[in-house]
Amino acid sequence: MTPAHTSGQRRWLVLVVLAAVLAGVGVAARSSGKSSPGGPPVVPAATVGAPDAESSAWYCTGQTTAAGGLAPGSVVLTNTGTRTVSGTIRAVTDTGVTVQARVSVAARSQRIAQVPTPKTGTWLSDAITLSGGGVAVSQVLQGPSGWAVAPCQSTTAQQWYFPSGVTTGSDALFVALFNPTSTPDVVDLSFATVKGVVHPINFQGIVLEAGQTQVESIAPFVQDDASVATTVSARTGRLVASELQLFSGNASGLAIVPGSPRTDREWALPENEEVSGGSSSIDVFNPGPTTQDVTVRTRLGSGPLSPFTARVLPDSLWVLATSDQTRIPKGDPYTAVIATRGGGGVVVGRTVIGPSSAPTPQAGLAIAVDSLSATPASGRWVVPALGSTVTPVLTGVAPAHVALINLTDKVEKYEVEVMEPSGFRTVVAGNIAASASVSLDDQALARAGLNPLIVSASGRAAVSQDVGPTGGLGVVTMQGIPLARALGG
Repeated sequence: MTPAHTSGQRRWLVLVVLAAVLAGVGVAARSSGKSSPGGPPVVPAATVGAPDAESSAWYCTGQTTAAGGLAPGSVVLTNTGTRTVSGTIRAVTDTGVTVQARVSVAARSQRIAQVPTPKTGTWLSDAITLSGGGVAVSQVLQGPSGWAVAPCQSTTAQQWYFPSGVTTGSDALFVALFNPTSTPDVVDLSFATVKGVVHPINFQGIVLEAGQTQVESIAPFVQDDASVATTVSARTGRLVASELQLFSGNASGLAIVPGSPRTDREWALPENEEVSGGSSSIDVFNPGPTTQDVTVRTRLGSGPLSPFTARVLPDSLWVLATSDQTRIPKGDPYTAVIATRGGGGVVVGRTVIGPSSAPTPQAGLAIAVDSLSATPASGRWVVPALGSTVTPVLTGVAPAHVALINLTDKVEKYEVEVMEPSGFRTVVAGNIAASASVSLDDQALARAGLNPLIVSASGRAAVSQDVGPTGGLGVVTMQGIPLARALGG
């Protein structure tokens, strides 16, 4: 028989350990918005390594397997350099099954990776390890709700932020977690809505083993909310996280959103448009401990509009319903630049839901362009293509708009080139006024065909591409991926 005093000591120790664990959950679940030592690197979440780099790595997560069916996808590799780059793609499912394939991408060309089909699993993550730099990696998803494109991520981090998400009606929101490192992670998820912050116990202390991928369904725990911002925080280790949004109500659509590893004081949305019968919003998430004074400056082709301002409290979300603003005319494209004062910054996204009568997909999410992505050392960005004219990833889909905002206070030069195996061919070039924008429509882009684009600017700029046909600008959007160094440099 166990002595009474020994049993009491054990109960006391259990209570102490439990209290410590719960305290750790509370601390980790709160999104500080600060980078701890060894935390998020001061680089964009997606950046193309220098062409002469010895190696580079990319991570794609949020896809389902073909058997999963919700959003199976393809990985697209775009080699901007002057030499062939080879490597390995290792795919792992949520059941732990792994498959692997070799890949090689010729100079100034693009390739859709061919990976064996895993035997089991619903969700899939990819780790791409390459023998050199100069290669951008993106993913294209297609499912019953629609299709989407997004850059993959070239870094791991301790925190990932997602400013937008929808769980109303039958809309589904998933957060995909992938640990490509060699050590386990302990991960917490928290959610901010206009009603407050929630920390569901099911999403605290998630243990993610080395090489493991796991996907959490959010809607059952953060129910019936039109605006959900998410923080993924690792107590130990580093990981990659993406958000998958499925719209299936009055409007259908699919979005794959790479997270931001850091807050920022300036964000940009290069091209937006309000559509009659639809709704859209700019979602400003403050995950930090300090109140932020936020200003949203919108600009039509004819000039700037009166700005929108708000004080955004810590751990809170400001949803600016742009479709309800009378100062923004319907059917007139505009840019938006979001700036903050008073703290470490915010994270910004956009939610777009078009009318049900519009082409499918009608709804989507996108994260805005952060200041680091707007200031690559090379002054260049790559915009991957959806396959090629011979082998398109999605039939009937093509670039609809490529937009560029000048984020400086002076005139800058810009150029858009099409990348071909033989070299680079200029599509358009010119000057762009301070704070102004330029947009290439589908007719101008037709001269490039289904080939990657290289966009360059002499100063700070934000670049994005809309792919169509869709229900409106912002439904399927992918920002340009910055190049770490000039091509050939």
